[in-house]
Amino acid sequence: MKDNFRGALTGLAIGDALGMPVEGMSFEKVRERYGEIRDFMASDDGLKAGEWTDDTEQALILAESLSETLYFSPDNFAEKLRRISISHRYGPTSTRAITNLKRGYSWRESGIESDTDGSSMRVAPIGLLYHHNYSLVESYAALASSITHRGNAAIAGSVAVAVGIACILNEDEMLFEEVVKRVEKYDTLTAEKIEYAFQIRNASLSKAVKEIGNTIMAFDAVPMAFYCYFSSKNFEQAVVKGASAGGDTDTIAAIAGALKGAETGFERIPERFKKVRDLDRIIDAADSLYGAFLRISRIS
Repeated sequence: MKDNFRGALTGLAIGDALGMPVEGMSFEKVRERYGEIRDFMASDDGLKAGEWTDDTEQALILAESLSETLYFSPDNFAEKLRRISISHRYGPTSTRAITNLKRGYSWRESGIESDTDGSSMRVAPIGLLYHHNYSLVESYAALASSITHRGNAAIAGSVAVAVGIACILNEDEMLFEEVVKRVEKYDTLTAEKIEYAFQIRNASLSKAVKEIGNTIMAFDAVPMAFYCYFSSKNFEQAVVKGASAGGDTDTIAAIAGALKGAETGFERIPERFKKVRDLDRIIDAADSLYGAFLRISRIS
């Protein structure tokens, strides 16, 4: 199972880095210029090939926080977010919420009523650590989202990704049903679109982009990432689809990579993708999180 923890966090970083150079580009423009995004590339704003963005940075911070506390501590996680140096790569909601934390707001006051996908992209560590208890995964994912993103769809997206990761680790054949059941408590649109993503899993990427959406809104990006997961036989297919989808490519591919990486494990990720930035730090975070899981298991 350690390999699955490594696969999820590494997969998240790979998807992030793969989608990073074309973030904000339309699906049509990506297809016209590149066809598909199959390899790491540098971005026009100075990031090198294989570098990741705030998606991975926040996920690693969350993983490190969970490893320290075992339970999810909003205070610990918020303090770590407070120390972040915000760059232009941070989304509008995360920027505002982290700025609130830096100004002295508590985590109970810092969140923004926004439905963007910034909390969904980082939540995979919660699904990994607490996969033995779906209700705990759901409640912690919702709470972790609220520190920055308080919108119903944002919380729903966070719950979807975390519960999806947990189901994958349990090899739960009811993954789709479990995710939809828990997500619809928070936002019916997000739940319906994840359900639709499953229904059209055999359809083309262009059809999925047109009918699901690829924007920074959680009710678009998260279902789109689930389509990439549902429709792909292997890790490479999932992240290539996510990075080639246009729109919020780094987040879509990061979530798809976390889901598929949790399923396939680290060892089955193609070697060329393991040139992602700071792989040692990612592996260390995954191993520490797995160690935390073992400690929780002994306590239980």
